[in-house]
Amino acid sequence: MRLAVGIPAEEIADRMKFTPRMVFQTERAEQKRNISLERLERMARAIGCDLVYGLVPWERSLEDRAMELVEREVWRKRYTSRRVGKPAS
Repeated sequence: MRLAVGIPAEEIADRMKFTPRMVFQTERAEQKRNISLERLERMARAIGCDLVYGLVPWERSLEDRAMELVEREVWRKRYTSRRVGKPAS
């Protein structure tokens, strides 16, 4: 990312209070997917960016999954209430 925005490693190092070597190590760690979110956020701030971290469901939306869980809980409460002789609410 640093190269894309054209900021020299030395400038990033100054902003991060790192050595240029540590900047290169951080970039390599990112490429290997072996970087902490803390360090990645620090690098992002040094190049004038926000770090955005997110999860994307593979098959269905989180809303669909939440609705499924709600429906299951409603069914469980109604079924349990009927079994013990209580009126369903």
